[in-house]
Amino acid sequence: MIYHPAETKLLAAAKSAGCKTANGLGMLLHQGAKAFEIWTGKPAPLDVMRRALEGNVRGGGAKKS
Repeated sequence: MIYHPAETKLLAAAKSAGCKTANGLGMLLHQGAKAFEIWTGKPAPLDVMRRALEGNVRGGGAKKS
């Protein structure tokens, strides 16, 4: 899985050819969420985690809302 850049040349070419693509961010997000739930016993804040992950992959860092 490649997280950075979010879209590689290979993914861009596959998308332009009509293929469904995935870069692994969803898998990383949900693995982290499951680990959070195991360690804390609380539901993972998926929206917060998704924004932080996407912000860091795009190079902007996690943004406070």
